[in-house]
Amino acid sequence: MGGWEGWLYSRTLGWSACLLCPKAVLACINISSMRQMFFQMQEIPQLWRISRMDFAVWMVTWVAVVILSVDLGLAIGVVFSMVTVVCRTQRVQCLALGLAEGTELYRPLRESRKLLKVPGLCILRYPSPLYFGTRGQFRRTLEWHLGLGEGGEEAPKMDGPPDRVAEPVRVVVLDCSGITFADAAGAREVVQLASRCRDAGIHLLLAQCSASVLGTLTEAGLLDRVTPEQLFVSVQDAAAHALQRLETTGPKTCTVWV
Repeated sequence: MGGWEGWLYSRTLGWSACLLCPKAVLACINISSMRQMFFQMQEIPQLWRISRMDFAVWMVTWVAVVILSVDLGLAIGVVFSMVTVVCRTQRVQCLALGLAEGTELYRPLRESRKLLKVPGLCILRYPSPLYFGTRGQFRRTLEWHLGLGEGGEEAPKMDGPPDRVAEPVRVVVLDCSGITFADAAGAREVVQLASRCRDAGIHLLLAQCSASVLGTLTEAGLLDRVTPEQLFVSVQDAAAHALQRLETTGPKTCTVWV
C-alpha cells in the first residue's frame, strides 16, 4: 500500500504542478513586462515639471495596470490619453496678432505691449485642428473678435489681458498655419464665416493654409464665397494687401501701439 500511496501522491502532485504552471508563467510575464514601468518611476518628478497632463496619463495607466491587468491597463491609458488630446484641442484660444516694431513678425497681442496694430485690421491665428469638436469654439471666438455675435451673447473665456480689437473691423486676416487638418464640419464653419463676413462688410483673407486644409475648404465650397485673390501664402503678404485695401477703400489709417 505504501508504494501505491507514494505513486498516487506523486501523480497528484505532478498534475497540480501542471495546473498551476500557466499561472506562474503568466505572473512572470506580467512582472517582466512591468519591470520597465517600475524603472520609469524615477522619471516621475521630471515628467511632472515638463507636462502635468502627461504625468496624469502616466499615473492613470500605471494604476490601471497594477490594479487590473497589463492589457486592460494599457487600453485604459490609451483611451484616457485620447480624451486629454480632445480636451486640449477644445481649449485652444484664437489669438489676435500685432506687428513687432522694426520686423515683419506678427506676435499675439497678449504677449507684449510693444506691438503695432492698424485700426480696422484684425489678424487672427487659430492654432488648433478644425473639426467637429472645435467648430463651436472657433465660431464663438471669431464672433467675439469681429463683433459678429448677438448683443446678448456671452464672450468666451480668455486667458491673459484682453486682445479684442476695439475699432470696427473692415479687414480680417485669418492665419491658418496652426490648422493642421479640417474635417467637413470645420470646413463648413469656415465657409459660413466667409458668408457672414461678406454680409457684414468685412473683407476676409486667408493666409498660410496647408495644401490638405485648402483642398478640404475648396471641396466645402469656400471659393464660392471668396476669390483666389483672398488666399495668401504668408501672413505678411496678406497684411500688406489688407493695408493697401484700407488705404484705398476708407479713411487714412495710422498704426498705433497696443
